Amino acid sequence: MAEASEPQVSNPMSLSALHSFFLKISTPPVIAVTTLASALLLWLIQFEGGVPGVVRIDNLLRIGLPDMMLTYSPGTIYQRLVQFGAEGRYAYRLFLERVDFIFPALYGLFFVSTTTRGFSRLFPNRPALQKLSLLPLAVTLFDYAENLCFLAMLRDYPHEFVSLEKIANLFTLLKWLFALISTALALLAVFGLVRRAPRQAETN
Repeated sequence: MAEASEPQVSNPMSLSALHSFFLKISTPPVIAVTTLASALLLWLIQFEGGVPGVVRIDNLLRIGLPDMMLTYSPGTIYQRLVQFGAEGRYAYRLFLERVDFIFPALYGLFFVSTTTRGFSRLFPNRPALQKLSLLPLAVTLFDYAENLCFLAMLRDYPHEFVSLEKIANLFTLLKWLFALISTALALLAVFGLVRRAPRQAETN
């Protein structure tokens, strides 16, 4: 007598489930809001010296934020923390905890929602290619990991941990690598949709 096959239970944390979730929330309003919010926060950080009423980082920007560096050698971050001074280190901690806690989530949602919506229309019958839209989640995760390293350095200052700086540098390199990949995927999604729209209009 043949044994009855066990029912297959779908894993709620699978890539398919994660992609389905983002496919549901990747609506034009969500894309518009995350685009405007990300652009506004980036503009405030870069050109206004911080978020008004939260933290000012004018002096830190003149010295150079560790977050903006592409790579660094052991000892570089510690030197920056020394240059910041006591007030600068306090401001940088507030920036990491209050501003850079929100920013990675915002731009990550922008990248994922834009790419998810675009790829679902560019590759309607190719689910494997559609799941590439989840890659931008990596840049957000590595950004948070980098920030945790910087916060640990600030907490233990003036003690220097070279090994932690090496780990932070690895997260920084991975963050910028996936930021480049995310930008390319988003541009591909937008470019493909723009080119496809006239073709759909012709067939209707």
